[in-house]
Amino acid sequence: MGMSSMIFDNVDKFWDIAEKTVGECESFDEFTDKMLKHGDLLAGSDESETVEDGLYETWQEKQESVI
Repeated sequence: MGMSSMIFDNVDKFWDIAEKTVGECESFDEFTDKMLKHGDLLAGSDESETVEDGLYETWQEKQESVI
């Protein structure tokens, strides 16, 4: 497995965790606090710089599905 493959796998793991975690949280702040603990999975990827935007999008999708 090459380095870029490992980075992509870790990014996928991060977003898989986010999809599971978002349903457990009552606020966006709680969600980001829990997910930033997994931020090391984004190391070496461009997403590490825009993670908060992606988390916000995931949170918004959860909110829309509840309505």
